[in-house]
Formats: sequence, C-alpha cells, structure tokens
Amino acid sequence: MEYNLRRRNKKAAAFYVSAEWRKVRAFALFLYDSLDMYAYYVQHKIVVADMVHHITEIEEDWTQRLNVENLFPLSNGNHGIISALYKKDEATKRQTQELLRNIIQQHWKGVGGIEKVLTGLD
Repeated sequence: MEYNLRRRNKKAAAFYVSAEWRKVRAFALFLYDSLDMYAYYVQHKIVVADMVHHITEIEEDWTQRLNVENLFPLSNGNHGIISALYKKDEATKRQTQELLRNIIQQHWKGVGGIEKVLTGLD
C-alpha cells in the first residue's frame, strides 16, 4: 500500500486495487498454473508466481491493462529483476519486453496458441 500511496499515480493506484484487476490477475495466474514463467524458461527452475507483470506497462499503454496476453506471471524476486531491466535504459526495456513476449509465445505454441485455450474456457 505504501508504494501505491507514494510512488504510483492515482489512476494506476486505483486500478491495482480494483475488482477488475483482481479478477484478471487471478485469471492470468490460473492460465499459467501460478508458474513464474521467467524462472521456468530463463532460469530453468520451477517457482511459484505470486504476482502478475504488465509486459507493456499501463503507464505506457492504458488499453493493455486487462489484456491477458500482456500479462506475465512472476515471483516477487523475478519481478525485481524484470523491473531493474526495464529501468536500465529504453533499449534494455524493449529487449526484455520482447523476451517476455517470446516466452509467452513459446509456452502457448505447444497447445495450439492462447486463443485456443481461451476459447476452450468459454
């Protein structure tokens, strides 16, 4: 809460405590079986994800805030690593975003794509 009060803009802070975010966050964790995707594909470890990261940050594109294909499950520790990479410089941020998108793509390729999975849940 302290972070929300002091560091986030009010619009973002309100979003992160909203029912719509809690619902899509829970859905994203469900889709990936609460697996930290960075740990699995980059570090070759199985780690429980306890948060969901926006690949394209909401400050960068508000319309992507609830797009499940823009969400990436992470552990708290790996979220720190990703955040540091985003803050390093713009080129590193873009490379990291591309890496995260590629991991998501690789993950869903084996089951015919995320669209197939999302359609099957209806």
